[in-house]
Amino acid sequence: MRYSSAESEYLVRLLRSAVKQEPVPAAPDGLDWERLVALSKKQQVYSIIAAVLAPSVLPEKQAEELSVYTKNELLRLLSMKSELEALENALKEKEIRFMLLKGSVIRDYYPQQKMRQMSDIDILYDYSKRDELFKIMKSRGFRLTTSCENSDDFFKEPFYTFEWHRELFFEEAAFCPHFDLWKNAEQDRDNPYKYYVESTEHFVYTICHMFKHYATNGCGIRFLCDIYVLMHYGEEINMNRAMARLESIGIKDFAVDAINLTNAVFNGGDVTENQQKMLDFLLSSGVYGNLVVDYSKKLSQYSGSKAKYLFRRVFPEKKKMTANYRQLEKKPWLLPFYYIVRLFTKLKYNAKSAKKELEEIKKIEK
Repeated sequence: MRYSSAESEYLVRLLRSAVKQEPVPAAPDGLDWERLVALSKKQQVYSIIAAVLAPSVLPEKQAEELSVYTKNELLRLLSMKSELEALENALKEKEIRFMLLKGSVIRDYYPQQKMRQMSDIDILYDYSKRDELFKIMKSRGFRLTTSCENSDDFFKEPFYTFEWHRELFFEEAAFCPHFDLWKNAEQDRDNPYKYYVESTEHFVYTICHMFKHYATNGCGIRFLCDIYVLMHYGEEINMNRAMARLESIGIKDFAVDAINLTNAVFNGGDVTENQQKMLDFLLSSGVYGNLVVDYSKKLSQYSGSKAKYLFRRVFPEKKKMTANYRQLEKKPWLLPFYYIVRLFTKLKYNAKSAKKELEEIKKIEK
């Protein structure tokens, strides 16, 4: 494998050592520690490398920086777990089925839970109980920040973020594989409304989740860490069934490259040119990709017209609005009213992200 810098290569070696609990390799001469820590932050894997890097080997500034990151992440982990337990009890009381997804499942397979950073907790739930869920979240001090095509996102100060999914993918999107995670889910012994996702289907979902980001705005190397721990430390995966499922979805070739690259990164070995390109792309992207790449692709859908793009951002198509505001299914004549509701909600809660998006678009135009 080739690496564009000594820092990216050493980062991968540190991830391997941490995940496999192997001796930590010595840093190469001339390593730029500031650049290494910045890269780990961009990829949201600094908790992984902080678990294996002794402060004594780091320059004072980077040692302090990683120490602060680690302490903050541990505080977030403990606080989010406590909040999740309270929510699980509330869901049980209201008889709402739910199932943890993504990082909140995968982190249990890492050598230390704190290694797997998460910006939020994703939960699949029984959408027929949406009104009851909203009451629970409001009673616990959460506010609805975003109502997307397939999820409702809630936030509470200082950092509590929960995404409640009614579907895993948006059916109107270009990539929308069908998942019925409830079908083979295992019920919790103590909480009859809590379910655990079946291991093979969760593995397939993880690959699909990676592909969705990879094919749009890109994704980072943390996905390879997740794939590795799922394959080697998680519940048993039926790989024949998984590959057959991925083939039916139409991304088997991508899955093969992702799995083979994962094994090469963590176990050593050669990679194909396609897999090398994938590694280069992962290391050049952030954990969930590059905003410039994302906005460039979105602009291209409107022949590069900024005006058309911004118009559609402010006034999404009716099917998207209906997905966000289910009241429109029965009362479509309220569409103009909900455009106003959406605009004021975005200005109130997402003004900073909107400003950043405009700045990135200006850069693309230049």
